[in-house]
Amino acid sequence: MTGLHVRLVALGLLGVFFAGPARAQDPEGGALQDTIQLEEVTVKGYETNRRLMETAAAVGLLSPRDLNRRFGTPSFVPALNTLPGVRMDERSPGSYRLSIRGSLIRSPFGVRNVKVYWNEIPLTDAGGTTYLNALDVRSIGRVEVIKGPSGSLYGANTGGTLLLGGPVVPAGENRAEAGLTVGDYGLLGHNWSLQTGRNNAAITLNYGHLEADGYRQNSAMTRDNLNLTGTFVLNPKQTLSVLGFYSDLYYQTPGGLTEAQYRADPRQARPATRVVPGSVGQRAAIYQKNGFLGISHNYRWSDRIQNTTVVYTSLTDFRNPFITNYELRADQGVGGRTVTRWQAIREGLPTQVVFGGEWQHNFTVNRNYGNQAGRPDTLQSDDELRAVQSVIFAQIESTLPLGVIATVGLSRNEVAYRFTRFSVRPVTAQPRGFDPVWLPRLALLKTFGPELSVYGSLSTGYSAPTIQEVRPSEGTFNPTLEPERGTNLEVGLRGQAGRFRYDLVAYRFQLRQTIVRRSVESGAEFFVNAGRTDQKGLESQLSYDFAARRTGDFWRSARLWNNTTLANYRFRNYRQGTVDVSGNRVTGVPPVVVVTGFDAETRLGLYAFVTHQFIDRFPLDDAGTARSGVARLLNATLGYRTAFARRWTLDAYVSGDNLLDQSYSLGYDLNAFGGRYFNASPRRNFLGGVRLAVRW
Repeated sequence: MTGLHVRLVALGLLGVFFAGPARAQDPEGGALQDTIQLEEVTVKGYETNRRLMETAAAVGLLSPRDLNRRFGTPSFVPALNTLPGVRMDERSPGSYRLSIRGSLIRSPFGVRNVKVYWNEIPLTDAGGTTYLNALDVRSIGRVEVIKGPSGSLYGANTGGTLLLGGPVVPAGENRAEAGLTVGDYGLLGHNWSLQTGRNNAAITLNYGHLEADGYRQNSAMTRDNLNLTGTFVLNPKQTLSVLGFYSDLYYQTPGGLTEAQYRADPRQARPATRVVPGSVGQRAAIYQKNGFLGISHNYRWSDRIQNTTVVYTSLTDFRNPFITNYELRADQGVGGRTVTRWQAIREGLPTQVVFGGEWQHNFTVNRNYGNQAGRPDTLQSDDELRAVQSVIFAQIESTLPLGVIATVGLSRNEVAYRFTRFSVRPVTAQPRGFDPVWLPRLALLKTFGPELSVYGSLSTGYSAPTIQEVRPSEGTFNPTLEPERGTNLEVGLRGQAGRFRYDLVAYRFQLRQTIVRRSVESGAEFFVNAGRTDQKGLESQLSYDFAARRTGDFWRSARLWNNTTLANYRFRNYRQGTVDVSGNRVTGVPPVVVVTGFDAETRLGLYAFVTHQFIDRFPLDDAGTARSGVARLLNATLGYRTAFARRWTLDAYVSGDNLLDQSYSLGYDLNAFGGRYFNASPRRNFLGGVRLAVRW
């Protein structure tokens, strides 16, 4: 028996020891909060706070159970990958890449072309970068994904928007929780949480630590995260909220392999060649420290008018010893957002007006040196970049006769950069501004009783190049890169028939001036505009609840569900150098993704979550000469959750990942020079954990 399996057995015995004398009772939280009826789900997207049945948009929701209990590993990646139209990659532990209804050809790493907010505070900076890997998923209580262009209210993007929320703090009680996770490949994590919901205040303090040795050479990771959220009721009209976090993240980057290298030894790091050193010798890694502080003030002028205004500041210290250079980067960001909601008409034709604006500024110092075995050497470039982004927006939503809800939104977006290179004389600043653009959105929704609705929407997307694209790792400043622009037409059907629920959507998104990645032999990238893409898709979410949730039943919940994504994304008028690849499938987008799951919880506290993903083959380069393999990934989590001694809750679990023992890559390097597409993910592996909580 391995050391890991001994630890897993010990965790299980610990759970039995605590649970043995306990009565069978409903632990706090649990399935009841996660199996609510479809017509009861409230969506915050587009500032309407309506029931999901009355929301004219494709929205994906992740509950606390989806984020922190379905999969044993505390990570955004597996949870987000259960949603149709959403793909999240992790080429090595800690290296996230996110795509919403789009290709990954623009994102060699990181989160781009997606806006992210936490409790209405922008986490995406003025340069278009979101450090999602700086967050600890264990401090997140809810995720809402708006799929498709949402620029009419959230600013420039063509992918979508993530709305994050903190954990719910019950009024009138305090709660503390400690958790431990151990697993294969040196996985070790612990989490500590303290909540208080008394004296007109709701405060949550979280500390999380996670480390792993990694499956491949040079793929270790360590992350420490401290997070504080607080909401304070100042008086009946005013509420003040605070969000602050500090993250210290280190992860090694093993680099991509050719297919021959991948098949010979998938666990190796990128080896050296005659002209380029390898990842191990150069100690390739990311050292990333993030600090963030945001303050939100809500004022209720009356029962019809309220305003929320937020301000934030952020700091990032980033170091990246790469194969051919050593990058040092420091980011400082400031910004704010204000939103006013006005219930203009209550009777007759109820109408709500939303208007406001957002402004952000980012200052970046970026220096590149030679890399001598993980140490900076000769200065190669010394740059400063400034980014300013602003948006003003307005939206009108009216409830018309015959159960029709109409929404009209419009925003004005403006982005500008200023680049200065101090390592070249004479020193001159290069400004790069983009003409202001107006982004409209029109949506109509028709309800047929409380359990069926049909909607259609027409929206426009606009996405300016990010800082990492106008000044990529290749080291030059590109003043000619143009923004992406697109138009999205979408229709959806959402409903419920007894215990069966369904959410179906079809869309067509036509993108122009598509920004794509190119790479040089060293692996450094640069970006170009390369024509347009035609993106047609179908998404479905289906589920059936077997348990009726009656008091006294053995089953608290039993649900079978399926989420399917069908994508027919094609290049149009698209060239790769001198080669016309029009008609080819868009790189990095699987034509079929099917995620199926079964969730069950009993009154005794036993629970099981089983998830299977099927990911079809997709092209790894624009020419379509290389393709991924088919991935069939099976994950299962079994656990026991119980309450005892009135105030205590215990949750012990074991989880298996890639139970079919597939050879696959969770993230490919697309259009990689020399065919180095492959980043092997772990084979079959196991982990276990225990969480102990007390409330008073």
